[in-house]
Amino acid sequence: MQLAGLQFNQLRLVDALARSGNLSEAAAQIGVTQPAASHALARLRRQVEDPIFVRTSDGMRPTPYGSRLASSVREALVTLRSGFDRALFEPATSKRTFNVFMTGVGQMLFLPRLLERLSLDAPGVTLRVRHVPAKAPHLMLESGEVDLAIGAFTTLIAGCRQKRLFRERYVCVVRHDHPAFKDGMNVEAFHRVPHALAEPTGYVEDLLDRWLSRQKVRRIVKLHVPYFLALPHLIARSDLLAFMSNRVAEAYAEILPLKVMQPPTKLPTYDSKLFWHERFHRDPANRWLRELFVDLFSE
Repeated sequence: MQLAGLQFNQLRLVDALARSGNLSEAAAQIGVTQPAASHALARLRRQVEDPIFVRTSDGMRPTPYGSRLASSVREALVTLRSGFDRALFEPATSKRTFNVFMTGVGQMLFLPRLLERLSLDAPGVTLRVRHVPAKAPHLMLESGEVDLAIGAFTTLIAGCRQKRLFRERYVCVVRHDHPAFKDGMNVEAFHRVPHALAEPTGYVEDLLDRWLSRQKVRRIVKLHVPYFLALPHLIARSDLLAFMSNRVAEAYAEILPLKVMQPPTKLPTYDSKLFWHERFHRDPANRWLRELFVDLFSE
């Protein structure tokens, strides 16, 4: 039996007729006229070379072949309908592992509150933070290997949606008792005091470096470190000055003896955003995680 010639309504008719035993009722169930149903049944009989259903004193009853066909059709329709049903996501009972891109700074900003909320709303959910690759990170979002990216990125554009969480600005940070900034920021001290910086490895650092270069802002850099997370600790125990985002600076100032000051010149702002691939825009689990981030961190 070749399936190429079959029509979907023929299968629906077999299922409806097996249930009702009446051709008119079966036609009404699948939304066709009785003559159209009769024609579809006749065509199917010729295709399978079997009567499928015959008239009896108890209505239309299946032949042995018709019984097997009706059983298979019913299972196929159940499977097909389940495929069209949208899967539900129940955070309270889910055991899912979510993979997210975050920088080291993002982990410090987002994870404490996020983990606290997950422990209440989704205790069985596991979170795996992934390193952001230098090349084509959007491909991992596209494949579903990573669910979300959170931060300030410019390489997550192709095929990705995004939503702004909050706007960031740059501030200057020194140790809390720095003698050159006893009365706050001043231009002379800014140019005289040596600076420390993390090697530019992303959009945030690149944006600042490009802007300072264009504005011909002079600074004496005495320390380069490969990773940002060491920087606040070094600043707290030296006479160095560093730029960082206001949220990061304020978070570190709660645990380290740091002074946070406005820069001596106006600097550009940048946005921290959520990124996800178009493929998973309507996925219930992905949508739930996005909404959780928005609820916790959106301005």
